[in-house]
Amino acid sequence: MTDVELTRALERGELSNEGFHHADHLRVALVYLNEAPTVTIAIERMASTLRSFATSVGRADKYSQATTEFWMYQMAAARALRPGVSAETLFADCPRLLDKKLILAYYSPDAASPDSAASSSHTPSRSVSRGPR
Repeated sequence: MTDVELTRALERGELSNEGFHHADHLRVALVYLNEAPTVTIAIERMASTLRSFATSVGRADKYSQATTEFWMYQMAAARALRPGVSAETLFADCPRLLDKKLILAYYSPDAASPDSAASSSHTPSRSVSRGPR
């Protein structure tokens, strides 16, 4: 399944929670970044899609705006370094993207959790566009 096909299947609610992994989230993020005129609009689309998906699989409480924004900005930064490449190429060039725990280098576990990260008001300890030092 291509990244665009994956994105459209997610939008239509055709994916199971068990079959939608971290790398798949990032593949969808890249599609939205490529389709949207701005990162802000891509984030809005991703947030809307993920909220709908989380609700459809009975996990609405697991959605985190702060986490969504973190990963969208990580993908946007990687994409800026290698415009026009596939998600797989970005993953090969930036393997840290595949580390789900990368967010913990920037946010405390409490700030990255869905319960406390419902808004985007949490400030990361460092810039979200750079990797951990």
